[in-house]
Amino acid sequence: MLVQLFTLSVLLVIGWEDLRSRSVHWFWFPVLAVAFMAIRLIQGDTWPAIGLSGALSISFLLIQLLLVSLYFSLKARQWVNITAGLLGWGDVLLLFCLALYLPLLNFIAFYVASLVLILLGWIVWRRRPAGEKTIPLAGLQALLFAAVLITGGLYPDFALTNETVLLSWMTTWM
Repeated sequence: MLVQLFTLSVLLVIGWEDLRSRSVHWFWFPVLAVAFMAIRLIQGDTWPAIGLSGALSISFLLIQLLLVSLYFSLKARQWVNITAGLLGWGDVLLLFCLALYLPLLNFIAFYVASLVLILLGWIVWRRRPAGEKTIPLAGLQALLFAAVLITGGLYPDFALTNETVLLSWMTTWM
């Protein structure tokens, strides 16, 4: 319980820092990664299971980042480093931390859902006269994941590190 509360606190700090200053202190990400792995170990997962799950989710993330880089590079007709203006290192590091915690299907589901929700919310927010020009993606995703963690704590059947809940939900809708 203490590890979950600590993890939730780190996510809230990341969210607050990114919303406040559009930057996050780098040391929060290794702390978050260790906290996520500690939760998995406390839940009874083994190091090989955590490693395989993390490797699959991180592989998906790396392919995604490579494809986005290729897209913007082809569009600009020169190599574009997406972390030099399009996507911050905090955004990438948070996604790596989440990839260590979530199995592949749950990671993809959170990743896509959070991007859609943040984009829709940002479109509305930006319409304000003094709206910001940049999206605090890491901060907003950290806050969304904090809400997901709280939901998981309230509903024991909502297991974030187990894909069977998502798979059973998907099969009922198909």
